[in-house]
Amino acid sequence: MAATSVALAALFATPAAALGQASQPTLKEERGSSFPDRTYILELPQRKTLTAGQLEVTENGGAVLSLSVEAPGTTTGAILLIDASNSMRGAPIEGAMEAARAFMEVRAPDLPVAVIAYNPQITVLTDFTTDQNALEAAIATTPETREGTAIYDALIKAAELARAEGLPRATAVLLSDGHRRGIQATLDETLAALSEANVRVLSVGLKSPEYDEATLKTLAQRTGGTYVVSPTPAALEPIFADISAQLSNEYILRYRSLLPADVKATVKVVVPGLGPATATYTTPALEIQPGGTFEQTWIDRVILSPWLMIFVVASVVALLAFAVLTAVDVRRRSLRRRMAPYVGVPTEEESRARRAEVAAFLAQKAQSKVGGQRWWQRFEHDVDLAGFTLTPLAIAGWTLVGGIAASLVSAIVLESGWGLLVGLGAPFVTRAIVSRRVRKTRAAFDEQLPDNLDVLAGALRTGHAMMGALSVMVESAQEPSKSEFRRVLQDEQLGVPLDDAIMVMARRMNSPDAEQVAIVMRLQREAGGNTAEVLDRVAETVRGRMELRRLVNVLTAQARISRWILTGLPIFLLVALIFTGGDYLDPLLNTTVGWVALGVGVVLIVIGSFWIKRIAKIEV
Repeated sequence: MAATSVALAALFATPAAALGQASQPTLKEERGSSFPDRTYILELPQRKTLTAGQLEVTENGGAVLSLSVEAPGTTTGAILLIDASNSMRGAPIEGAMEAARAFMEVRAPDLPVAVIAYNPQITVLTDFTTDQNALEAAIATTPETREGTAIYDALIKAAELARAEGLPRATAVLLSDGHRRGIQATLDETLAALSEANVRVLSVGLKSPEYDEATLKTLAQRTGGTYVVSPTPAALEPIFADISAQLSNEYILRYRSLLPADVKATVKVVVPGLGPATATYTTPALEIQPGGTFEQTWIDRVILSPWLMIFVVASVVALLAFAVLTAVDVRRRSLRRRMAPYVGVPTEEESRARRAEVAAFLAQKAQSKVGGQRWWQRFEHDVDLAGFTLTPLAIAGWTLVGGIAASLVSAIVLESGWGLLVGLGAPFVTRAIVSRRVRKTRAAFDEQLPDNLDVLAGALRTGHAMMGALSVMVESAQEPSKSEFRRVLQDEQLGVPLDDAIMVMARRMNSPDAEQVAIVMRLQREAGGNTAEVLDRVAETVRGRMELRRLVNVLTAQARISRWILTGLPIFLLVALIFTGGDYLDPLLNTTVGWVALGVGVVLIVIGSFWIKRIAKIEV
């Protein structure tokens, strides 16, 4: 008799121990708790009302921040799932219903409970409620058993009820023999639904001839619950009473940890009158990224790149050099040039200076104003010819500033340090703009020259002297011819021979036709003759060449257009693929062979472009 009593006592003690019941408070980390915001489940051995002010929570002896306590039922709920399959017929189903009634008797008044009976069908006996009468009515009658056990479908339904109720967390108390019969959802689908609704499963297994322990254990372990087995239907009642007491005495603790990384932490909660509860965990280690403690973005890589330092140093040096050159150029200007806008300059001195300039220009020995560099002399000449209001040094300075700005903007847009190289193209852009305006000026001069020669010849026929006829022509001429021929008049007044002055104009405008006019003027000065008639012949020749030039331009238009299409198409495709091609260009842009191929392609495109340009350019 004594041995029988001991066996029964051990039988009923086992479920309680499995469910974590003890005489002292217990502390368990909630599934999904993160760091530094920690969440724990505090289970008390008896019913007690707690507030955050009554608890002392420490980590490794230190205080925690933002402690909050959630009482049972405020953010949690319980779902009873009762197996009503044919394997539960008779005493098992009756024992299950008695266990459910025991659960309701021990339940805390504020803990909402839902009840589901399942076989092949899922029957919700009651939705979440705290009404004791409604709960007792839901389990007053024993559900009819049927063939089939849809455990997974029942758990998915429980998760749906918890989500519909808006509970942050819930506990499903699953009673079954574990044997699954019939078509139903898969384990993965069930676990996903439970995880989404934050539902843990407390599995209660009832021994039967078809008992399947693996299913119940898996559901409990994968959801952060517990598993207990009851050998007889009579043992279910104390198990469910203990579960109800456990859920009714569970408090949710939340706080923020102040511990550093990679430290073993001991969490201690002291409950007044019940003693301490402890739990341990290890704070996560910092993930050190290669080259730093954070994942570098392209901005970080550009800032840390030595190329940016080189770019900044080069930009500062270039700006300083521009400032120095500007100051030197101002100081090196002659007194005559600096004072000319304010006082009159002796005509003889101005005449000698201009004659020297013309002689030097015609002899191609003119000295540059900055460093004696021919390229800067040509740039100054072109800026003056193009009619810019800014000085060459000012244009160079704005080009430098624009190149720096373009480099920075390109680096931001392309998200790469290679964008800093874009600024190297600023001088070429400036040079192209100046050259285009020069070409337009010279083309306009050539177009106007025949008409101007007709006016000059007509003025000579009416009896005007050469200088008078030139004055008449200047008055009726349009720009740029008006300004250029006015220069000729001014040079002649300063003592420069008329043919030399026209030759200087022809060189400035790069006009072979104007050179013919200069030759005519030299012949007229040295040998005399009918200048008006010679000018008429020159005008006819110029018009003939102009017509031939237009014909050539029409015939070569297709070649010129083809040049730009063939040159721009690869560039357009490259840019389009960079922005829309994903990783399609990685072999080209991120490998040595790709860079070599890209460089060869650029060289071939440039050679082909200039080749087509030479083919389409026919001098007339």
